[in-house]
Amino acid sequence: MSASLVLRRRLAGELRALRLKAGMSQEDVATHLEVSSNKIVRIENAQSSVSISDLRQLLALFRVDAQTAEQLLDLGRNARKRGGWWSSYRDLLPGPYIQLEAEATLVRNYQPSKVPGLLQTPDYARAVVRASSLTVPAEEVERRIAVRLKRQERLQGDNPLELHALLDEAVLHRQAGGAEVMRSQLERLIEAAELPNVSLRVLPYDAGLYPAAGNPFVILTFAGSVDPDVVLCENRVGERYFHDADEVAGFHADFRQMIEDSLDETTSVTLIKKAIMEMSG
Repeated sequence: MSASLVLRRRLAGELRALRLKAGMSQEDVATHLEVSSNKIVRIENAQSSVSISDLRQLLALFRVDAQTAEQLLDLGRNARKRGGWWSSYRDLLPGPYIQLEAEATLVRNYQPSKVPGLLQTPDYARAVVRASSLTVPAEEVERRIAVRLKRQERLQGDNPLELHALLDEAVLHRQAGGAEVMRSQLERLIEAAELPNVSLRVLPYDAGLYPAAGNPFVILTFAGSVDPDVVLCENRVGERYFHDADEVAGFHADFRQMIEDSLDETTSVTLIKKAIMEMSG
């Protein structure tokens, strides 16, 4: 099952900083531990977890004091714990996104063509899943919807997830599942916009071309300053994650600019209500 990816990334950052402080290259570490350089690269990129025995060797190699070493060993043990509810859906969720989202405190989501999964109604989600692949078995469709509904639970309750959703106006008019399904979906957007932890804005047609137009992305932010933001770009052929600070900063800049180009929250809701009225015709 999945380890805690956020903790793994935190540990990776600590180990990278310790190596640099020790004045060693990844090749130097690999030579001392008699392992491949690729293994050290994967550990420092949080692509693979580090065993406790390897972690002890690394801490000894970097001459870490006893108190710090014990703290990092605890971090390593926690990072290797089994995953949460998403583990039951590993066959549907090969990538790390669901776990990252589950551990994030803020999600910024730009969507040019469909409603974000965190705000989809079951019927709308069913239409989206079926449109993405005509060969998905009915049972799998329902399991994918169950995942979406489980994710949405984080928008309610104690310490809810903060969501900044930015939608192109086209999302309001591109029907999925028919008029009734779409009407219910738009009503759901209005309800979500009333939540104090949800900011919903629409980029109107007259905003013209804007940064990232047509290219959806998600920025995930985590508690504190230790864990850097992660960006996901997804298309039909797969997922691509960005961790580099400069690359992530570019996505933040695009999102800020698109917020400036968008309608404010009140006017966005008014536009959604207008779309509902036009459907009722």
